[in-house]
Amino acid sequence: MKQKIEWSNLQAIKNCNLYPIQEQATLKELWEYVPCTCDSGCTCKRFGCTHHWKLKKNIDYDEFVIGLLRMFVNRNQHNPVINSLKGTHLKKLNTRAEGAFEVLKSLKNTWTQISNEASRYNKTLFCDDWLENDVLKARWAFPTKGTTIYEAKQNCILFPDICVPYDTKSLEKLNKAFKIRGADYFELLKTLRQHFLKCMEDNHFNIPTMRILESPQSVLPFNRNLISLSRQDFDYGPDYSPERPISIIIDKCYYQPRSHPDE
Repeated sequence: MKQKIEWSNLQAIKNCNLYPIQEQATLKELWEYVPCTCDSGCTCKRFGCTHHWKLKKNIDYDEFVIGLLRMFVNRNQHNPVINSLKGTHLKKLNTRAEGAFEVLKSLKNTWTQISNEASRYNKTLFCDDWLENDVLKARWAFPTKGTTIYEAKQNCILFPDICVPYDTKSLEKLNKAFKIRGADYFELLKTLRQHFLKCMEDNHFNIPTMRILESPQSVLPFNRNLISLSRQDFDYGPDYSPERPISIIIDKCYYQPRSHPDE
């Protein structure tokens, strides 16, 4: 796992977006690392869990838009997507930016309800009650194919310790590894949960160890001047946060970013 994550970050530094830095900026702006409130019998506790990453309270829609764009969309498309969401479409969007635009546009009218729900949801993928209500199960019932890539990425930002993003190539790897072609997103998360719990069990490591498998500093030192759409008044800190969200860890086990500047 550590080798795959390091390889992913090595490929990312060849990309002009410098995604590890953008991930850290979004982590600092949108997420908080809060104490685990699960009871002692929860599976996450059995694997040493002490804290969870979750969406902060009172994140506004525009802040969420920036967080998603910097993590998943080429930087030269950030302002065009923002302008499109404002109704001032000044530049044609590429295919990936169009996917992000459609998802963000559909989220706008329900943002208050969804963000309040996500900010109260203090769970990880490894908690026994990681999916404790039917509303979320219905929301995660979308098919893992076609144009749903940004649905998964949106949920990754909303639920950073539960929802795993994917793209076309990483989904193909997941389908091949777990024989889940045609499954919906809920089934994908359920399968990943089972697989990584078994991996930790078989190899005698726990959730805190899993969180620190990614250490981008050695391949791409953190530099706030390289953050896309940064906030001048915000303290991003001098380095990457040592404990990383589960979504980022699992994603990088399967996804190696391309180096082409438009990807």
